[in-house]
Amino acid sequence: GMLARARAKWPEARFEQIGLQELVFEASFDALMCTDAMENVPPEDWPTVVSAFRRAVRTPGHVYLTVEEIDRSALDVAFAEATAQGVPCVLGELVEGDTAGYHFYPDRDRVDRWLTDAGFEIVGSAEERLDGYGYHHLVMRTPSSAS
Repeated sequence: GMLARARAKWPEARFEQIGLQELVFEASFDALMCTDAMENVPPEDWPTVVSAFRRAVRTPGHVYLTVEEIDRSALDVAFAEATAQGVPCVLGELVEGDTAGYHFYPDRDRVDRWLTDAGFEIVGSAEERLDGYGYHHLVMRTPSSAS
């Protein structure tokens, strides 16, 4: 219903409901913002999604991204339990508990590598700690060829 409400309020604007893995925009935006969504993207799809973000943003352009984080010890326990049960998973995946479904929590080094491999330059970051979890906020730019 949210798209219908947005279309009614701004009939001249374009609205689409697309999965992050299906983004096909080419140099369509000056900036892009993705908040509280990447934890639903499995590790094998992260390179696809961040590359799609890069293609969607003009050069020069900016991207703001939040990456949800939880205590690494909780991920270690979940990985050990899943492995012991024979469940195929990678470290960082969590299905049980308060996640309300599948979540993947990559470590910061891996996120930075995926972003730089996609062609982004990380220009700022901040941490936000909440009760039992938090967010790593990232601001990136698409470097111009002169950079």
